[in-house]
Amino acid sequence: MLFPLKLNVFERYMWADDRPTSPMSFFVRVLFSGRFDRAAFLAALEVALQRHPLLHARVIGRRNRDLTWISSPNLLPWLDQADEGVPMLFPSSFRIDLRKENGLRIWVRHGNDRGEVRFQFHHACCDGVAANQFIADVLCAYDWKQRGAADSSLAFQPLDTEGLRRRHRLAPRQRNWLLHGLVAVWGALIRLPLFFLTRPTQLYAPEAHRGFGAEIHDTIVPELLTWRFSKAQLGSLLATAKQNSATLNDLMIRDLFLAMRAWNCRHNGERRQFLRILVPFNLRGPEHNRLSATNVMGIINIDRRFSPASHSNPLSLMDSIRSETRLLKRSRLPATFMNAMAVSEKVMGSLDRVFRTERCLTTAVLSNLGRIFGNTPLRRHDGKLLAGDLVVEAIDTAPPVRTGSGISCTLYTYADHLSLTMLYDRRGFSSVIAKQLLNHIVTQIEQTINCTANEAADSADVCYDGSMG
Repeated sequence: MLFPLKLNVFERYMWADDRPTSPMSFFVRVLFSGRFDRAAFLAALEVALQRHPLLHARVIGRRNRDLTWISSPNLLPWLDQADEGVPMLFPSSFRIDLRKENGLRIWVRHGNDRGEVRFQFHHACCDGVAANQFIADVLCAYDWKQRGAADSSLAFQPLDTEGLRRRHRLAPRQRNWLLHGLVAVWGALIRLPLFFLTRPTQLYAPEAHRGFGAEIHDTIVPELLTWRFSKAQLGSLLATAKQNSATLNDLMIRDLFLAMRAWNCRHNGERRQFLRILVPFNLRGPEHNRLSATNVMGIINIDRRFSPASHSNPLSLMDSIRSETRLLKRSRLPATFMNAMAVSEKVMGSLDRVFRTERCLTTAVLSNLGRIFGNTPLRRHDGKLLAGDLVVEAIDTAPPVRTGSGISCTLYTYADHLSLTMLYDRRGFSSVIAKQLLNHIVTQIEQTINCTANEAADSADVCYDGSMG
């Protein structure tokens, strides 16, 4: 029997930083075309949820170290089904109270030939990779139910739910235990305190627009703003990254820095800026292949300082980011994040004390999920998943936005198209300003797409000056 199950340090971190102004939950939007079958969807949910215990669990315990998962009395989550166009409203508030409800909420909106399913996951229950794992199971079960269980077999990846007891364990990937230990201590005693003591520059938001969405924060489900790049544009980005001996993630981190600096310069003038991007890292290895939905991730921050007199060369910025991310991966610093949190918890007595601040800790969050749903055993049409009579047109998501951090973004590839989805702090940005900011980031990325490797080397200023304000 899996439950009761103690919360691990990452789950306690998400619990401690979960507050009404910035709940630690994230949304996934599934857009589909075709005729939606409500009965098949409900049955599919029941089948899929039985494979993922943390999505139908609740939390008990008062002291930080006593927090424990127990089985919820309800297998199914809160579910709201209605016709297309009906607003998506929270049942009580934005924040999911894991003491009183499951860490999953679902909204379904559909018409005759199209619709949307919106999932809200509490981050203590799972990360973005695991959320997609669960949604893939729902789609597989839906397909199975619609095609008739007697006529086909249900193709699920085998899962070991008892393995959740070992969800916090990462297999060693280097033999130098001394180096690994030194990196862990450095991360806990130096890098983590610096993270909390430094004050990153926030993204500019007009004073008149701040607090604009406060009155709907706990009422209406936030919008996800998405831009899709074509297959050809994705190919150009991958080629540019390869020419720079970098990854697509390195390239996107660079472009986000350039876009944020230019945005602030355009509205605030040339000032000194200390910009920070928080980057989640997927730490899954072979030992996690049969793990049901949970968190297996680390987090690192990448900081850059821009002075008024400096006009950063995009190529130099690219080189520095590539070198830093390579070092981070080799040292396994993202994997020491949980160790650093555990040390902080022991020193402070509780993670609640660590996160008892509303000030800005990071300028933005950038997550890269890579190619999603690549191994899902469903039929496809033009690269898009088919589930029963439905075609899954798009799947969009973004990490939580903490108070003081303006935006969070996620990059992912589905059906050979690269998507960028942004969630914004409605207490800091209006929808209009947030859309302008997304367009500004997209413009920077499109400039990278349009600049050939030779143009970038020979005339970088010409290619990039327009986005640097």
